[in-house]
Amino acid sequence: MAELTVTIDGSKLEKWATELSARGMRNAIRRAVDKSATAARKIALDIIAKDIGVPKARIKDGVSKVKRTTQTNLSASFTANKMRINMLATGANVSRPGGMTGSTYRLTGGGSASLSIRDAFLVSANGGTFIAIRRSKSRLPIKGVFAETPSTALGQDGAAARKAWDKAANSELATRLPQEIQKQLLAEGLPYSVPPDSD
Repeated sequence: MAELTVTIDGSKLEKWATELSARGMRNAIRRAVDKSATAARKIALDIIAKDIGVPKARIKDGVSKVKRTTQTNLSASFTANKMRINMLATGANVSRPGGMTGSTYRLTGGGSASLSIRDAFLVSANGGTFIAIRRSKSRLPIKGVFAETPSTALGQDGAAARKAWDKAANSELATRLPQEIQKQLLAEGLPYSVPPDSD
């Protein structure tokens, strides 16, 4: 699970808190956190797709929508699951002889690498096709060959998607929080006034 963790200037919040109602302050924070988390998720989703080597539309079902804030919890989060992604979706192909050839796409570390599995073959079942290998010298059982999962692309140490999420979330919240608090001040009839320039 990826959680939005940010650092903000508490002194400004204290000043705003004295002017806003408690409910108004909380609602302004909730809007800022929800919008920031949603914007950051879109960036992370793009990085996850690039890390796996598939179009973003292919992994959308493997990354949840943002779980938004509540009145009692001001955190927002989303999860990436272990969705199976067909190696064929990454551009891998199978030929005879030769087996499977393809590539891995590693933004997180290690760089891209070529993949080859000599004894791989195609299996058609339930209206779809996937790459498989035999688990022994017998005809059965077989094992499917799949690409990296969204949970791996987001969850591993130093993941490119996690870094992008953290950076975007912090940047978005630093911009959105003052905007949402100013909107709330106006909604409560407390127009924001710019402090005098001390210089």
